[in-house]
Amino acid sequence: MAQSVPFPLLDGENEESVDFTLREYEKTEPLDLSDSALRMLETEVNRDGERLGVSFDRDGNAVLQATQHVGIVSFPDGPTIQVRPKAGRTNLLHLLRYAHGVDAVTIERETSISAGQTFIEALAALYEAELQNVIRQGLLRDYRRVEGAEKHLRGQLNVRRQIQKQGVAPTRFECSYDEFTYDTVPNQAILYATTMLTRFVRDQTLKQSLLKHRHLLRQRVTLVPIRASELERVELTRLNEYYTDLLRLTKLVLRSIYVREFMTGKQRSFALLIDMNKIFEQAVERAMSEVVAERDGWNVASQVTTRNLVTDGKHSVSIRPDILIRDSEGEIALVGDAKWKLGRPSNADFYQMVSYQFAHDVPGVLIYPEQGGEVETEYSVVDQYPLSLVELPIPTVTEEFSGYIDRVSKRMCEQIWTLVNE
Repeated sequence: MAQSVPFPLLDGENEESVDFTLREYEKTEPLDLSDSALRMLETEVNRDGERLGVSFDRDGNAVLQATQHVGIVSFPDGPTIQVRPKAGRTNLLHLLRYAHGVDAVTIERETSISAGQTFIEALAALYEAELQNVIRQGLLRDYRRVEGAEKHLRGQLNVRRQIQKQGVAPTRFECSYDEFTYDTVPNQAILYATTMLTRFVRDQTLKQSLLKHRHLLRQRVTLVPIRASELERVELTRLNEYYTDLLRLTKLVLRSIYVREFMTGKQRSFALLIDMNKIFEQAVERAMSEVVAERDGWNVASQVTTRNLVTDGKHSVSIRPDILIRDSEGEIALVGDAKWKLGRPSNADFYQMVSYQFAHDVPGVLIYPEQGGEVETEYSVVDQYPLSLVELPIPTVTEEFSGYIDRVSKRMCEQIWTLVNE
């Protein structure tokens, strides 16, 4: 299974290779992982949930199992593991574009970066195209509060800090002032994400484009690690709304990366793992939203928690379907759940959906990735609630993006309105 392929890193670093390539839920052969690698797996990669499973054989060797997270993990002392989506021959670039609503951008490498490349490669291509679009329109500047020692008095003097730091014979002034600068949190986050993506990209043309953008950003922006949560406080206006798609992609990258000792680059360990369930849920939400937009007043709500499944007990039971469709009067007309899985639906899928239907007294729909019609069927729950299993179209390697959007729209319109009108 061990298959070594070139894997360039940041410029100036030594070249590394991918030791194992897995599909979702596949396992490695038994591995002799170092204590440092196991510690990274436990405390970082799987800190907020299992992204890469681990078990041990009778000899104490580790067996790693991919989950629904795809991307790259490079452990201290090796190995480097690449996880690819299980849905083969899928245009990953189109799927990402659709899920994140990035329609207008022109991507020059659509032909080469599709099913034959990694998911990270597709993400990097989409990111580079959006970054180029933002740079073309101009980097965003904003006021940033600066506090520090200055040779001359600027803005407000911080008296307490002046006394604490400068003493009775001051040589500098401890000032607080607003500076109109490019060195803002959004631009720092974009630079950080660009730097990380450059580390993972193997396509040399794409890598050079990212490096060019990174060089331009570093002339005006400080390179520091930024958390996705820091972008939640960023407010965009009509004047800078062209940042919207890029910041959405930046959040995806920042939520998915782990790099130890990023600034020094001495530690050879990093990971970028993206949850395919989340990508598919976003694609389903967009498809549903575009369907119901045809009717005035109808709307789609996602991940809405309801606490009325069980009553009159000590403990409340919450349910949280992926999709709630409300009619023009605000009443729930349909519940839906997205399932990124191939093959026969599980009993758990049905139990979950039936609980949603009982709670809301409405029809339901389970949405799976396209599988040639093998999954699609219709049920009736206790002869009262229609339940449909639907396949969301998945973009093919040769399909134009505009054609894919049309195919999704036509297919989902047929399925959803038939179900709602029953």
